Parts: sequence; C-alpha cells; structure tokens
Amino acid sequence: MSIQDLIINRRSIKKFEQDSHFEDAKIQQAIELAAYAPNHGMREPWRVIWVKKDRLPAYGRLFAEVNFKNDSAKGQAFIDMAAKLGGILIIAGPVDRRQKQRLEDLLAVGGYMQTLSLLLFDAGVGSCIKTPASLTEPKFNEALGIHGHEMIHGLVYLTELPEETAGKPRKNINLISEF
Repeated sequence: MSIQDLIINRRSIKKFEQDSHFEDAKIQQAIELAAYAPNHGMREPWRVIWVKKDRLPAYGRLFAEVNFKNDSAKGQAFIDMAAKLGGILIIAGPVDRRQKQRLEDLLAVGGYMQTLSLLLFDAGVGSCIKTPASLTEPKFNEALGIHGHEMIHGLVYLTELPEETAGKPRKNINLISEF
C-alpha cells in the first residue's frame, strides 16, 4: 500500500468486540520502524511499555482501580474489554524542563505515534490512541514504572481491523494561507 493510501485509509478502531491476537514480531517491527520518525536533535524522546496479551487482565485491573474506583460495574466492563485487545503500547518519555526542547519532544512523540499507527495499519493491526485522565495519576505511573522525570504521552490499543473502515470527511477547507 502506498504511503498516501495508508494516510487516507488508516482509522482509529474504537470497537473492541472480538478477541485479538497478534504475532509479537509484527508489533515489535512496527515499534522499531516508528523510531525513524523525525525528532529534533535525534533525542528520540520516547520509550514503549508493551502490555502483551497475557498481561492485559492485570493491566485492566490496575486501570479499573485507578479510573473506576467508585464504580465496580464500569471497572469490570473495562477489564472485560481490555482482555479482548491484542495488547497495549504505552508511550512514555522524558519531560524536559526547557520550553523549546519540551515542545520539540512533544512534537516528536506525536510523529512517532502517528508513524506507529500507520505501520500497524500496514501490518493489518488496528489501533486507537487513548489519553485518559489516569495518565497523570501517581498510582498508575508508579505501577507502570514511570520515573519522576517522565510522563505517559498516550496509550495505543491494538485490535483487529474491521473488514471495512469507512472514511470520514475532512474539514481541510481554508487550510492554506499565504504570507
């Protein structure tokens, strides 16, 4: 598939209805190739915490405990949903105190995550980037081994691709202005 076709056809898959399984090599290759995304100063300000299929129940319980501590039904629903995923990739990285470098790092991580999503799609793996409020919860960060100088940028859920992914019209009108 051409890069243009990948960009146009990739969709965030948000329905996790079937049990997903993927070969580790397919996911690992996407993680490693995405590191070729542009990044300022070659700092590569990301690392990936891979929650593999067999660890999803434990992850689901942790997430439910942090996010749904007062609603056991929602917590159990999340645990059940998470068990259907093929895995979760947690993208974390350093937080630079210098404003310019921090902006550059955030842009680089965004490029990494977009490149990762495209590579996963090309490999036949559906994905969806999530940024729940718990990304900043100390208990969640501690359990995932996030250090004091780091932050979680997002979660990438891995799931089966549906037979067809319908496109949504874009609002790219008046996108360009001239100086």
